[in-house]
Amino acid sequence: MNLTTASFETERLLLRPCRMEDADALTALMTPEISRWVAAWPTPLLKQDTQDILHSNIETMRHGAVIAAVVMSKDSGDIIGWCKLDIADDQTELGYWIGEAYQRQGFALELSRGAIAFAFEQLGVTLIRAGAQVANTASLALLEKLGMKRDAVEAVWAPARQRFEDCEYWSLKAPDKCLSED
Repeated sequence: MNLTTASFETERLLLRPCRMEDADALTALMTPEISRWVAAWPTPLLKQDTQDILHSNIETMRHGAVIAAVVMSKDSGDIIGWCKLDIADDQTELGYWIGEAYQRQGFALELSRGAIAFAFEQLGVTLIRAGAQVANTASLALLEKLGMKRDAVEAVWAPARQRFEDCEYWSLKAPDKCLSED
């Protein structure tokens, strides 16, 4: 299934598939403070790095294995972050980041809730996983707020820093669907 057109909205956000022309906005948003918590986005981030990330994700979306979306403010139309759903048969992994100027406004929680609902309702996913570095207390608190349950700590390769880093993984099962009888 080609996922290059998959998108969804929340109250304040539009999440739409990334495009090559998003490179400038994403490059401008990536700071050392954000990069230190995300595995694939290095700092300093060159426009070519962003283009490589976008190109790879667009190709993977064409094969139905990922949804890589820019997070846009409905009010301003500005790109304020990134959200990715890596889709596998047995589980889907959620990843996200929000630009520093847009943090502490509830956007990460809102986009994560929207991504989880989209994955369960539109993609038929049965299990969502998300991870954060063990020192990233803000992201770990967010995963708990989403109703996720702590699974395990795993060493994860962080290409942005060319090393393994310990990440705490959390998961959430799709709600059971009850059929009502009339």
